[in-house]
Amino acid sequence: MMQEMGKAQRGSRSAVAGQASTGKKKSSAPAALIDIADTLYRTAVTSCSEHRRYADLVERSVADAEQKSARLAVRACDEALDEAADLYEVACLKESNHADDAWWHRANMVWRAAKEFLRHHASSDKMTRGAPGHHGRGELLELTIEYKLEASAILRLRHTIDAYREVRPEAGPE
Repeated sequence: MMQEMGKAQRGSRSAVAGQASTGKKKSSAPAALIDIADTLYRTAVTSCSEHRRYADLVERSVADAEQKSARLAVRACDEALDEAADLYEVACLKESNHADDAWWHRANMVWRAAKEFLRHHASSDKMTRGAPGHHGRGELLELTIEYKLEASAILRLRHTIDAYREVRPEAGPE
């Protein structure tokens, strides 16, 4: 089963990598890294947008079916964000001589913020899925703190997205 999951992840990463270079001539290593950074940026934008959309639906108490659909979209976006962050990390290991490039510093900020957000999101999900209805006062306090850390992390991700857009407006949405 683990092998199948690994194959699926590699296949998804290949899809993300393919999206980064779709419709473009074969690019040099620096241009390929910029494409991957742009993919990370666009994926982070989509993930933040879907989280905002889901929160709005929950706040308005829309029908459970619509909330479930939004939850599935959030999950898919977060998986894509995780894959894009991993792809960027691997690409930086191969090509890391961009210390003087503003886009590279901003992309690294997006990468770090995405990893932190995903870590807090996974932690709060794990805590929430624990023994339902059996949370003690201490566990509820921990869960509250983790939710606040997750909210702070997604806000930080949003700020890094804005910073990346300043140096790479041609990267895409918003």
